[in-house]
Amino acid sequence: MTGLPELLRRHLVSDAPPLSRAERWRSTLAGFLGLLLFEGVLFVLPLGPDEKHVLAPLGATSVILFALPHSPLAQPWSVIGGLMLAAPLGYACGLWLPAGPWVMAAALAASIWLTAWARCIHPPAGAMALTMAMAAAHGTPFGPSMWAVFANTLAILVAVMVVNNLIPGRHYPQGTPPAVQKQRAHTVPPALTHKDMAAALHEIDGFLDVREDDLVDLYERTLRHAFKRMHRLRCADVLDTSQPAPALEFATPLGDAWLLMRRLRVDALPVIDRSRRVIGLLALEDFLNTVSPEAGRSLGESVKQLLTRSPDTHSERAEVVGQMMREARAGLKVARMHDSLAEVAEALSAGHQPAVPVVNGAHRLVGMLDRGDMVAALYHRMQIEDAMRAG
Repeated sequence: MTGLPELLRRHLVSDAPPLSRAERWRSTLAGFLGLLLFEGVLFVLPLGPDEKHVLAPLGATSVILFALPHSPLAQPWSVIGGLMLAAPLGYACGLWLPAGPWVMAAALAASIWLTAWARCIHPPAGAMALTMAMAAAHGTPFGPSMWAVFANTLAILVAVMVVNNLIPGRHYPQGTPPAVQKQRAHTVPPALTHKDMAAALHEIDGFLDVREDDLVDLYERTLRHAFKRMHRLRCADVLDTSQPAPALEFATPLGDAWLLMRRLRVDALPVIDRSRRVIGLLALEDFLNTVSPEAGRSLGESVKQLLTRSPDTHSERAEVVGQMMREARAGLKVARMHDSLAEVAEALSAGHQPAVPVVNGAHRLVGMLDRGDMVAALYHRMQIEDAMRAG
């Protein structure tokens, strides 16, 4: 049964971030004040009583305008074009088509096609088309019906422009910058141009409820946050802790240690005790420092002899990791999860060790950072800096 809630969440719940607490209150206040002003504007318009009533589709329009004022669906042309184009289409379907279930279907389909073609998609326009189709079927005159649509559209636009520009933190329409702020021109790094954005949107081949400028703004804000994060990187930010870190033990034979390093393609491995506390570090260069070519024997043969276990019970040469490792108590640098990468880089640049083991608060091994990890972090930071300078 544990899989059912996850399945429902994945397929029924949107991944869109929820509104913040402040934005929820702003939307609630905007909806309350907006509808009051909307009805007030309808009341003062010089129209007959039948043309001043609130049309049901305007309830859905109000949710979009007051809760999602930055959405492309909430911009003036989407509201005006969506409602005013869908209304006569719906009325025509209800008037000219023979009665049947296809009337509503045709009204909705026609409104979708026309508003998409006119680039004014507005979801409540579908409800407006159905409302007008029913009005035509019940014999309501076309003139008063269209005047009612016009009055509702005008009133809601007046309300949203007043309310959304009075509430702090909002402005409407989206294309108009706030009066107290200077609109910063959107410049995109060379790696991301407006042509690239347009090509990507065309490739998706579907309607996205976000403007291209908003995507660029999101990209630039993401770069700034990434740049700030790179300045305060800690060991925990770059370590992969999804799996236990590979390590050696004191009694691990040197041959097994050599094979493990080759298999993992690493230059060093930490040495731990049975509690996974770091007691040392073994590097490939330690093997080379231990042997020296003898007369008539190459360096490779000397290393091979070192890796071969002696059949004797006692041997003068090292046979296990603990006899060759660099001990933690002898000055080996061991970092903690909250240590900065700068400290690790300083230890690596000193040249005394090719890698730095990283431990948690209980002094148990979590992972290891080497020069390759430092280069990757530096490269990532340089990419962000280049993008920031270009932006």
